[in-house]
Amino acid sequence: MTDLKDLSAQSLFNVKGWVAVVTGGGTGLGLITAKALAANGVKVYITGRRVEKLKDAEMQDSSSGGSITGLQMDVTDKDSIKAGVTEISGKEKCVNLLINNAGVTSVNYGEKGMPEGSVAEVSEAMFASQGFEEWTSINKATPRLLLTMTRVNVASYYFTSVAFLPLLTAARDHGYSEAGSILNISSISGITKASQNGQFSYNASKAGTISLTEQLAVDFKRPDIEVRVNTLAPGYFPSEMTPIDKEDGNEKKHFREKWGIPFGRAGNPRDYAAAILNFAVNQYVTGSTLTIDGGWLLASV
Repeated sequence: MTDLKDLSAQSLFNVKGWVAVVTGGGTGLGLITAKALAANGVKVYITGRRVEKLKDAEMQDSSSGGSITGLQMDVTDKDSIKAGVTEISGKEKCVNLLINNAGVTSVNYGEKGMPEGSVAEVSEAMFASQGFEEWTSINKATPRLLLTMTRVNVASYYFTSVAFLPLLTAARDHGYSEAGSILNISSISGITKASQNGQFSYNASKAGTISLTEQLAVDFKRPDIEVRVNTLAPGYFPSEMTPIDKEDGNEKKHFREKWGIPFGRAGNPRDYAAAILNFAVNQYVTGSTLTIDGGWLLASV
């Protein structure tokens, strides 16, 4: 007979003492993720390229015992990933949760929306509005950071996941009932059939994130590995990539009409934290994608 205490929220979501790694954890949803975990007693290592952002995010929560520590690591460089794993291995015996969060966005049609006119005019406008560089780079303003969509949003998740595999499986050797798990952050953009105003390259890369998650979940179900791999597909949450204009506020009409969100608001940190913790502790979930979008996908059908 199950003890009622085992079904309490405090027991179900008990992650105190865990070790987690969050890539791209210095800002945006990555930082929300790190704070949510630290607030529940997790020792969190956040990685990224910008040292100043990582340092600003560092903290120690005396009430929960959780913490956030910055670690410079470029997820698009295999040597940098290996160095990050080596550094964490020198400090921790295992990792309970790896969250691949780092990502980049892309160009779209712009304010005028989809080109209009004859079929030939639409074809020409769409063909001329973007080049291969728009599909494969963050933006033209930062030529030294020409990192492809696939390189960041898909390939980096693969290499980071496999590099941390020994630390994840080591959790079973140090008192935990299961190996550490992996959570890949994709997007509703990887599920929707709409281009979202011509956001083709980003949407395609996020669909790749979901496909990669499903493949890793199958390969990592081996008895000697047994690492769960899932993906969270968020909709509109304020971040560096998706800022809310100051004049927007949180008016339901604005979010329903401009963003197409039936619930009439953007996601908030509590919404996001609840989803993160659910994937972290549910030992019977792998290969799954959870959309968290305020009903946007339902409204877009």
